[in-house]
Amino acid sequence: MNAAGYALGGELTPRMVDVIRAAARGATVDATADELGVSSSTVRTIRAAALARLGVHTIGAAIAEAYRAGAL
Repeated sequence: MNAAGYALGGELTPRMVDVIRAAARGATVDATADELGVSSSTVRTIRAAALARLGVHTIGAAIAEAYRAGAL
C-alpha cells in the first residue's frame, strides 16, 4: 500500500486513493474510468467502497478527509 493509504489510517487501497484523487481534480466518473483503464461501474464501486471505509456519505467529504490526512 502506498503512503496515501497509510495516511488515511491504512483504510484505503491504492486504487481507492487514485479514484479520490481524480475526483479532487474534478475528473468525471467516465474520465476516471478511462484514465485507470476500468469501467465506469468499477469506478462507482470503488468510490462507494472508499466512502464506506471512511465513514462519509459524499465524495466531497472523502476528499476533505484525504486532504486532512495529507493524502492529497
